[in-house]
Amino acid sequence: MELETFILSEKDKDGVRELVDVAYIPYEPVCVGVKSTAKEMTPFIAGLANRGLGGGASYGMREKPSGRIIAIMSNFIVTPDDSEIFQETKYDEEKSNWYSEVMRDFSTGVDVFQGKFKKCLELMILCVHPDYVKRGLAKKLIKLSEEKGREMGCDVASIQATNIITYHISKKLGYEEVHRQELDELKDENGRPVLDMEFLKTDGTTFLSYLTKAL
Repeated sequence: MELETFILSEKDKDGVRELVDVAYIPYEPVCVGVKSTAKEMTPFIAGLANRGLGGGASYGMREKPSGRIIAIMSNFIVTPDDSEIFQETKYDEEKSNWYSEVMRDFSTGVDVFQGKFKKCLELMILCVHPDYVKRGLAKKLIKLSEEKGREMGCDVASIQATNIITYHISKKLGYEEVHRQELDELKDENGRPVLDMEFLKTDGTTFLSYLTKAL
């Protein structure tokens, strides 16, 4: 199937949500490890993806001629004066609230600007349909995003890797880890791990990684 790459916009909102439901949440290790459903996690995950649709820095891939979106790299641009990346938002779904809090706590205190950068490209939601994995699409979307970020004046890029695949791709593309959260440190009120660590160890994902790269 022939594919085309395009800049995501607000009109792609429904297609992005559909892709997130079928290709991100069922495979993203933290979503699976907390035993969540698409309904429980879509408000947070799709909300993050949708934040990048109006800025002109996000990319998608779709099938020709069906138009079905099969991959996205949703990004947005921030400066040192902007508010935190993971805004404090309350959702109807408890697990969306939980994941939002985890990511907000994870990113708190990380200074991607380091006193020397002025504009950051946040590589936020990377998603490839299972029918199209292992074709280099994720790497292509990251590279396209970096090029667009440079055009828009970004001098640094960052990515929060919540799975081991994204982590390794980012490292190969020159990103350096600046912060890490071990997932077995996430406990419930009784001091037990929130996530199914045996599954995550099998999958290879046992930590969240915050990585940056000068552009």
